[in-house]
Amino acid sequence: MGKYVIGEVDVTTVPTKRLYVAAGLGGTSSKDDKSEFLIKILQLLVPLLILGLALAARTYTKKE
Repeated sequence: MGKYVIGEVDVTTVPTKRLYVAAGLGGTSSKDDKSEFLIKILQLLVPLLILGLALAARTYTKKE
């Protein structure tokens, strides 16, 4: 394992307090929850709408 060691960590240069807080760990507001819910609903409804329009166009333009 010694051949993989690159160097030592200088403890005096490492910050003791984290400056960055990862997203999602802090409190979320209800506004964010509403927009996330809307996005999920749209992700479901838009493909279904496109599929429905394609099937309707196929049905009405079909020549027998």
